[in-house]
Amino acid sequence: MTQIYSVFVSNAADGEIGAYRLDAASGTLAPETCYRAGANVMPLAWSPDGATLYAATRGEPPGIVTFAFDAEAGTLTRLHAAPIESNLAYLSADASGRYLLGASYGEHRASLYDATRIAQGGGATLQFADGIEHAHSAVSSRDGRHMYVASLGADTIHCFDLRDGALHALDVVPVEGKFGPRHMRFSPDEATLYVVSEFRATVAAFALDPHTGKLGAMKLSEPAPALSHLKPGRARPSFASGKRNDPAELATLIWGADIQVTPDGRFVYVSERTSSRLIAFRVQDDGALAYAGFTDTETQPRGFRIDVTGRFLAACGEKSTHVSAYSIDAETGALTLLSRCEGGKGGNWVEIVARA
Repeated sequence: MTQIYSVFVSNAADGEIGAYRLDAASGTLAPETCYRAGANVMPLAWSPDGATLYAATRGEPPGIVTFAFDAEAGTLTRLHAAPIESNLAYLSADASGRYLLGASYGEHRASLYDATRIAQGGGATLQFADGIEHAHSAVSSRDGRHMYVASLGADTIHCFDLRDGALHALDVVPVEGKFGPRHMRFSPDEATLYVVSEFRATVAAFALDPHTGKLGAMKLSEPAPALSHLKPGRARPSFASGKRNDPAELATLIWGADIQVTPDGRFVYVSERTSSRLIAFRVQDDGALAYAGFTDTETQPRGFRIDVTGRFLAACGEKSTHVSAYSIDAETGALTLLSRCEGGKGGNWVEIVARA
């Protein structure tokens, strides 16, 4: 039987989550339906059991909307919308499924939420970790013991112990000046934490001690030749500030966004929004990252995702009304466009999950 995947894309301008069907045999991606989420829906997160999808909205008030996922039909059922205090740039679930982790760029904080209360639509904030300048992502280790928050504004990674329903500060680790750490991903063996630079679209690879949760030696990838025509970027105003930049200047600056790792750990991909490209890095035997090529993709690609087998990659663009599906060459990491279909407006976050 042919494996079918569900691809979900949050479309901020529409306030909806677009649902698409990806046929693994033909590589065909086709739109199915849309689900109302709320104003400026952005980050998405799955529960560890894959039964629940959480969507953070950035309207007034901001909130987290919970959907139940039917793995056979590939459909979502909206359950509840829970109001929260912060506009989230990032949302993730811990390994136990008990907690949700959020990062707020404009409010300079990370948040810990009770996932059960969120699913019931009630107040659910357990704790704020304030003073994290331009917090941009929050992820937890596979065993749920440790949490990491990227501070784009301070060029640091904040490390926490997560125990007894609370965050306990563990360490603050510098990247390097004017790096702009944004999103993070673990290697499959969780021996490495990868961090993408918003200002350079390069990657910092930190050695990770799974027992203590502390970060060790760091290796920086080489700059991508595909971005040599652009200058290093800089921090931009928050979503809620109302401030604007000079478009002519922004067109000359690197603007890295998302990062994903293949399930076999051989390749790391980064999206760069100014050039609308996906940049590939090969993981060397010593853990260093070597540039492996680029692929032109949807305009201003904020989010993309790789499936659990490592065969497919789906990408959207904030200034595109299409969604694209690619095959991944297991030996070279090269991406080949398989299918492209109509999508929504303001596409910014992608999730891909196998149907039962």
